[in-house]
Amino acid sequence: MKQLSSKELILLIIALFGHFVLISTQATRVQTTPLLRSWAMDVASPMLKSLVGSLTSVSKIWHGYIDLREARQENLLLKIKLAEYQQTLISYEEKIKELGRLHVLDELQANLEVPAIIARVIGGDSSQWYNSRIIDQGLDVGVTKDCAVISVDGVVGRVVHASKKSAVVQLITDADSGAGVLLETSRAQGVLKGGGKREASIDYIGTNEKVVAGEKVLTSGLDQIYPKGLLVGYVVSAVPTKQIFQNVEITIAANIQKLEEVLVLKKEPRS
Repeated sequence: MKQLSSKELILLIIALFGHFVLISTQATRVQTTPLLRSWAMDVASPMLKSLVGSLTSVSKIWHGYIDLREARQENLLLKIKLAEYQQTLISYEEKIKELGRLHVLDELQANLEVPAIIARVIGGDSSQWYNSRIIDQGLDVGVTKDCAVISVDGVVGRVVHASKKSAVVQLITDADSGAGVLLETSRAQGVLKGGGKREASIDYIGTNEKVVAGEKVLTSGLDQIYPKGLLVGYVVSAVPTKQIFQNVEITIAANIQKLEEVLVLKKEPRS
């Protein structure tokens, strides 16, 4: 075997060293790329996670906002429907009450000796609310001046003006109204004078007449307006005076402030 010279040995060592360096360089390059990728992923991963989490939160908030708007709209629609149903129920209840009142008036109408028609109260004199009412029946159905007007509770007043479709009723509580009355028990007769609201007084009751608190006051029929025997009110007090007449105070039976329907008594006799 041939021995290498010193020169050849040196060249061999240089070649082996160069080959080793080349192999080491390639290995380093191969390993550097995964290391950079790993470092980049380690840095970017939390940022990506945070970004994805933020986007997810924004998406949830947006969808929650949309759901909330839809829920509010549905809630508003439900409230509107509920209000409509409540109003319908109130209307039905009012109609039932009205039918009940009209039924009572029908029964009263059937028992009267004079023809009568049912009328609804549609207004009042705003300047003298306690003195007059307007009803929805007039000349077209036979309502004329001086027709008596009553309710289920008692005398209300008389017609003072009539047009084709409506009429004005002067209430019996008006200070300028008057009606012939009599006391149910003593049969003493006098003239009713209105006091403004539900109070009234009776003039021309003699001091010798026995008047009892709570006694019924009826129409006498002598005024040619109110038929005899209609309930007007009840005696509250009777105070003798030094004159020949007593001071008799009464309360009106009809609830003037809550009139809704009334009966108008026609002038012609029932056929």
